[in-house]
Amino acid sequence: MLVGRENPADNEPFRHPPETPMFPSHYACSSCHEKFEFAFREAWYYVGTEPVGNQVAYDDLLSVNIRPAWCKDCDCLCLVEDIASVRVFEDAYGAARGGRKVDYPGDTEYMDAAGALKEIEDQLRWRMGRRQAPRALCCGGARYQLMNVAQPLLKHAQCDFGVVEPKSCFVGAYCGPGPGERSPANLRVYDAEGDLIGQLTWNKREQRMWAVEPLQYPLPVADN
Repeated sequence: MLVGRENPADNEPFRHPPETPMFPSHYACSSCHEKFEFAFREAWYYVGTEPVGNQVAYDDLLSVNIRPAWCKDCDCLCLVEDIASVRVFEDAYGAARGGRKVDYPGDTEYMDAAGALKEIEDQLRWRMGRRQAPRALCCGGARYQLMNVAQPLLKHAQCDFGVVEPKSCFVGAYCGPGPGERSPANLRVYDAEGDLIGQLTWNKREQRMWAVEPLQYPLPVADN
């Protein structure tokens, strides 16, 4: 049974944390200015009941909440799963049931009430079944340093004085085709426990399906 906590007198949007910083476009060394970019910036969970074939339905995909981090195993900038406590998910579900906008664990800003409730309900159901701790989405590991904390202070190993800092650039509105429309997309898809199982390539919008190609985490160096 899904349980939602809510404060009926509170009509403010539900945010977690209350002040969510903008996701940086990239990172750079404060001294030598070497630039570090994300290999990908979006990911999805496959929550369908059947094994993944060569295509997946829209309704069987759930967005992955992400945080920027530095993977100590891959030695690169990466995305890490952002998994809050079950109670946070319950609070968000209660807020959605009360008609409030939610930005975590799903962004309902432009959804109608029914769509918003389904999104947060699906997220809560996934969270209640999740067992693994948050994982780095580049390799599935747990050795990483989060970058969106107050003072991450990640020293640039190839530079005597620099630290790796977030950088953001403004990108204007885009009105062209979306991912997978004119060229294959680079959207990774994971199972509910964070194992990499494929990559979404072509968006079959009329069928509400994505074509998917098999993809797995790289083998650890010791196993090569």
